[in-house]
Amino acid sequence: MFGTALVMAAFLLQISILVRKRRAGALSMRAAVLNIAASASLLGYAVLRVDRMFIIVMGFQLAATLVILILQLRYRSSVA
Repeated sequence: MFGTALVMAAFLLQISILVRKRRAGALSMRAAVLNIAASASLLGYAVLRVDRMFIIVMGFQLAATLVILILQLRYRSSVA
């Protein structure tokens, strides 16, 4: 449970940095897309297993990763 909270905090920290600084810097667009694919796959697996906690965590991770990708696209011309 503690590890889950750390993962969620890491995503929220990344989002807050992107919003505050309004620049994407050296963030990799390919890595973000790969992370979305992995998150979606794991969310699908969690749904098939009917594991509520896993579904919540993976749903959060997918949503956070999508927000990060959107912010990267928005601030891609701003380099750190």
